[in-house]
Amino acid sequence: MWLLEGLTLSGLPFTFKGGTALMLKLGSERRLSIDIDIIIPKQNASLPALLTKVAEERGFLKTEEKKREVKSSIEKAHYKFFYNPVVQKADQAYVLLDILVGDSGYHKIEEQSIKSSFLSLSGKPSVVTVPSFEDLAGDKLTAFAPETTGIPYIKNEQSASMEIIKQLYDLGYLFDQLSDLFIVRKTFESIAQTELNYRRIKKAPSHVLEDTYQASLCLSSHGQLGNGNFDELLSGVKRIQPYIFSENYNIDKAISHASKIAHLTRLLLLQEKAITRFEGADQIKEWSIADHTLTKLNKLKKINPEAYYYWHKSIELNSKLS
Repeated sequence: MWLLEGLTLSGLPFTFKGGTALMLKLGSERRLSIDIDIIIPKQNASLPALLTKVAEERGFLKTEEKKREVKSSIEKAHYKFFYNPVVQKADQAYVLLDILVGDSGYHKIEEQSIKSSFLSLSGKPSVVTVPSFEDLAGDKLTAFAPETTGIPYIKNEQSASMEIIKQLYDLGYLFDQLSDLFIVRKTFESIAQTELNYRRIKKAPSHVLEDTYQASLCLSSHGQLGNGNFDELLSGVKRIQPYIFSENYNIDKAISHASKIAHLTRLLLLQEKAITRFEGADQIKEWSIADHTLTKLNKLKKINPEAYYYWHKSIELNSKLS
């Protein structure tokens, strides 16, 4: 947040996005993140000098650009801001600034005060531009789609499982904040189509939603159903645990999040306007999943009523899609 405040004071026009932006909007540091994601409208030749100045003014040791192999036409830049850690044994640590250049694809932009328990304020808090919860959800849905536009299970010959589960985690909490599914759908369709075009994938945004649904089904059934890599998803749940200090994040909680995300994909595909939310186990007393291909999900009824509720609702909606 210290770096974010410095960026707002620098005069650089940008929109703050991603998981850290979500934590700021929720007013809670639920999970640890060393990344700051921003979007700037166009490339700026003076950007390196501006970031160097921000680093100096905010007390960072140095900043350096992290060059990455360009695999698409999406214009991006990455900068590391180094500092001396207080508790880590390493001599230096860094905050990573990820910059995306271009149109955000968001439909509802808001202003958010920068307030954090990690940030000492002596005056009026700075204000940053952020997407709405609905815009963030539409964006992150494109990232939790491992076989199409999302973070792949294996990236550069290494597991990206924790990065995938970060998206699942954030989407699970975003789901609870959503009120306008029209914005979620419009933002998702816009960003998904852009990502598909950049990757030269000749599929529609609906295929991305199906990818997300299948990964959610795979996780929720412990790999017995759906199309996905359960071992990688489970690994991601375990790997993310040290970075979440607001709760004991485990496979059951991840399944709850997956059920919500799966339900959201059905709502968007059918252009539904509202979410009928889980209120308690009494809602599902008389329910049973009859579809013989999905009866394994009935196991969730006793051990995870919330997840069972959203899967049952999703399966009901599936009948409208066929």
